[in-house]
Amino acid sequence: MNTNDYLTLFDTLTASMLDDPILSLAYLATWLDPLRVDPYTDEFDLVEDYYNTNQNTLEAALHITRDCFPDLYADAIIGLHSHQSSQQVEQAIQEGITAKGIPMDSIEWEGMYAFGIPLPAMGVDIHDHDSLDPYQNTYLLNFYRLFGIEIDIDARETIAPTNGDDVAFGIALSLTPDLREQHLIYERLYWLLGWAFAMTGNSSCDYTPEIMEQFQPLAWEPDDVEFAIAIATECDEIMTSERIPNVLNKVLPTILVMPAIDPLAGRDNANP
Repeated sequence: MNTNDYLTLFDTLTASMLDDPILSLAYLATWLDPLRVDPYTDEFDLVEDYYNTNQNTLEAALHITRDCFPDLYADAIIGLHSHQSSQQVEQAIQEGITAKGIPMDSIEWEGMYAFGIPLPAMGVDIHDHDSLDPYQNTYLLNFYRLFGIEIDIDARETIAPTNGDDVAFGIALSLTPDLREQHLIYERLYWLLGWAFAMTGNSSCDYTPEIMEQFQPLAWEPDDVEFAIAIATECDEIMTSERIPNVLNKVLPTILVMPAIDPLAGRDNANP
């Protein structure tokens, strides 16, 4: 069989296949979803089949997006059919997941998908001076002094009373929703207290990277992905809205110059 005969036979077989509705549908399904024809797709394990074997990051990313991000999976398949390189498709997937709120750009290492869903860790801890380093030139350390907490970041020393957290919690409770709605400064103070003392209720806002690493990451499952995006989105709202940003350098100066309140003012000191 010469080359022309071979090409003619190939074209004939292709035309015959496309004329058959069942074969045509199978061809389309395979083109749109190539993992569908892999008998081991449903059994793919990120540890056994990815981390402990070939560490094919693109393969892992395709399995994850197929289950959790169908739109990104479709884009990736189109990219592969368009002859984009594996690196280009893999990078597009990472950027797409990051755009949805999951910081894939923070875990760029071999086997990264096997470690679960990464989450931002924006918290601060008065005893974790690395977490306080970015805020040396803000009023945060002065804010802590209001609660009797003295922090020397350069010396890596913190002196704190045992009830500092309790005082902050009590103040936060006193800032009722009605009060915060009427006065923006109290709304900002409420969230600043929550962030500074790790009590916002959002783990990405409350945990430092060191603390976050102590927890088992969420798995690449649809429900866990939805939960992770909700956490990351709320964290972003807290850290980038009117709640935290600019608070350190706009609200705190106002608070720090407020006169101290004497709880005994107006009372007879001899008869409290």
